[in-house]
Amino acid sequence: MIRVPLLALCLIALTVPAAGDEPAKPAEAPAEAAKPAAAPEPESPGYAGEEMCAACHEAQASSYASTPHARALADPSRPEPLRACEACHGPGQAHVDEGGGKGVGNLETFAANRPAATRSAACLKCHAGGAELHDFKRGDHARAGLACTDCHRLHGGDAPLLAKPAPQLCYGCHLEIRAKFALTEHHKVNEGVLSCIDCHNPHGRSTPSPMRGSDNVRCFRCHGDIEGPYVFEHAGVVTEGCVRCHDPHGSVNRHLLVRQQVAQLCYECHTVTPATHVQPSFRDCTSCHVAVHGSNIDPRLMER
Repeated sequence: MIRVPLLALCLIALTVPAAGDEPAKPAEAPAEAAKPAAAPEPESPGYAGEEMCAACHEAQASSYASTPHARALADPSRPEPLRACEACHGPGQAHVDEGGGKGVGNLETFAANRPAATRSAACLKCHAGGAELHDFKRGDHARAGLACTDCHRLHGGDAPLLAKPAPQLCYGCHLEIRAKFALTEHHKVNEGVLSCIDCHNPHGRSTPSPMRGSDNVRCFRCHGDIEGPYVFEHAGVVTEGCVRCHDPHGSVNRHLLVRQQVAQLCYECHTVTPATHVQPSFRDCTSCHVAVHGSNIDPRLMER
């Protein structure tokens, strides 16, 4: 007779189901979570059209009609968001549906308390690709918090749509430059011969200087007689430009020099001079070194 250990019999009894017991069912997988309903797509903004704007805003429509914008933005081939009034102010149907009024419909009003970047963004939608405008955002005016509408009047103004004619517009901020143009020696900006924007690019450049082209190139457009190139260049002119010796806006010194005595100006660079060149006998270096901008005949810029 085979003896089965008591412990083995107990294990068999536990594992064999009793009569009438149903086999255990496998656990059911949890029901899949209900997917949220897809959010409805936002409705595209409604555009009212130029005629609807003009029906209420007659004065603005009349001044706008005589500007270059009116002709350019009326082209029917332009996309609706870039056409007529709504190209700048945004879609206006909500403004119309709610009965109009200031602040109704979330239109862009270009108010002075609006962020400068926001006001300029409407202009840059079209103008950012211009040869003189693609650097506007990194220019001095943009970084100082100025917007296009601080200087330009889009519904009309002095060409090119300026709020005021230059230089009065520029003098509104640049008071120190205005004072220089009142000095005895100055470029004839107040007299109307020159304008600030003849020399400066107000929309910014990729280089630190706000000049149109390099400093010297702009000066040489009028002062071509001293442009060169020369066989013997004056190093200061080549490396530092005209403004090393001249103040282009105005000075109390002759020839717009930044120092009253010519020798004082020259000694700022030419610190080592012959022992015979002592004051007061050699007070005016240009008495001998007459070709101060460059020479084709003498390395010491003297006249032979």
